[in-house]
Amino acid sequence: MKKYLLSFVLLLTAVVALGQNKEIDQILHAYTDSGDVAGMVAVVAHKEKVLTVNSAGYQDIAKGKRMAPDALFWIASQSKPIAGAAVMMLVDEGKLDLDAPVATYLPELGEMMVARVARAGWRVEEKTDKPITLRQLMSHTSGMSWVASAQEKSGKIDIIPLGVSVYVSAATPLLDDPGKRYSYSNQGVNIAAAIIERVSGASYHEFLQKRIFDPLTMVSATFWPTGKQLDKLAVPYKMKDGKLVESTINQLQYPLDDRSKRFAEAAGGLFCTPVDLVKLYQMIACGGTFGGKRLLSEKAVAELAKKQTPETVKESYSLGWKVGDRFIGHGGSYGTDTRVYISSGHVVLYFVQEQGLKKSNVAKNEFYRAAARIYNFGQ
Repeated sequence: MKKYLLSFVLLLTAVVALGQNKEIDQILHAYTDSGDVAGMVAVVAHKEKVLTVNSAGYQDIAKGKRMAPDALFWIASQSKPIAGAAVMMLVDEGKLDLDAPVATYLPELGEMMVARVARAGWRVEEKTDKPITLRQLMSHTSGMSWVASAQEKSGKIDIIPLGVSVYVSAATPLLDDPGKRYSYSNQGVNIAAAIIERVSGASYHEFLQKRIFDPLTMVSATFWPTGKQLDKLAVPYKMKDGKLVESTINQLQYPLDDRSKRFAEAAGGLFCTPVDLVKLYQMIACGGTFGGKRLLSEKAVAELAKKQTPETVKESYSLGWKVGDRFIGHGGSYGTDTRVYISSGHVVLYFVQEQGLKKSNVAKNEFYRAAARIYNFGQ
C-alpha cells in the first residue's frame, strides 16, 4: 500500500512542479465564477507525462470546499473502457475469443429468444439462430436491453450481482438478432464482466484490482467509496430556477459504501479521481505499457482503438470505447469525459459532476479546443 501512496504523492508533486496552464485555468474559472458549473478538473497528458492539471470552483459549495485534482468522481459509463481493457487482457492470454459464442463461457445463454412484432401488431418471441459473441456484447450490438428489468423498474443500476445478471439476461428476450443493429446496452457489458468472473475465477472487482488498478497505482478506483474517499467525493449539482442546487447520484443506492446491497456494476459503477484515471488512458496511449510494465499487447490496444460495429451500423463504437475520427474515449452520464489521441499520444480529461448542465458541455468543448491548440495536437 505504501508504494501506491508514494506513487500518488509523486504524481501530485509532478503536477505542482508543472503548474497549471493559465489559459485553461481562465477557461474553467469563467464557468465556475459565473455559477454555470459548480466545479471541474481538467487534465492534459502525453503518454507518460502529465502536462497540466487544472481545477476550478467547488467540490462542495455548502461546505466551501474547493475542487481539487484528487477529488473523487462517479465516472459512470467511463467504467466501460476499463471493462474493455479487462476483456482484452484475457484475450491476450488466449482465455477469451471475441468471436466465440457467449455460450462457450456462459452456457446459460445458449438459447436466446428475440422479441418480434408481427404485422398485426402482436409481440411474439422466437429463438434466434444467431449466437451472441463477446465482440457484440462490448460493442452494443448483442441485441440485449439497455439494463435488466429490475434495474429499469427501480432506476438503480447497482442492485444486481453480475452472476445473477446472467440468469436475468437468459430470461429476457433480445431486442433484435445479434449483430443486426446498435443498441446501447449496460447489460451487454455486465454480461462480459460475468464472463471475466467465470473464466478468471475471481470476482470482477478483484480482477480489476489485481490486473488494472494495482499495476497502474489507481489507488482511488472503487465501486464502494469509503471513509476519507467519501470526504473527497465531488457533490453532484443540477440547475433549478437559474441556480446550482445540490443533488445525488440518482442511479445508485445510498449509502455508497454499503457492500451488502450495492453490487459492482461493470458498465457504470466505478468511482475514481482524475489524477488516477489518467493513468489508464496513458497506458492505452503508450500502446499497452505503463511505467515500463506491459498490461496489454499492442495488438489488444489496436483492437480497442478500431471500430467494431458492423459497416451496416452508423454508430462508431469499439469494445467499451467510443471511436471518433481522431480519438477514442468515453463519457459518463454525470459529465466526465476523456479522449485519447492515439496518433499523437495525448490524453485529455474533463471532469465535472452534474445533471444536465448545458454550460458544462460548452465548457468541455472550449477546453478541448484550447488543449489541442496549446499542446499542438488535432481535435
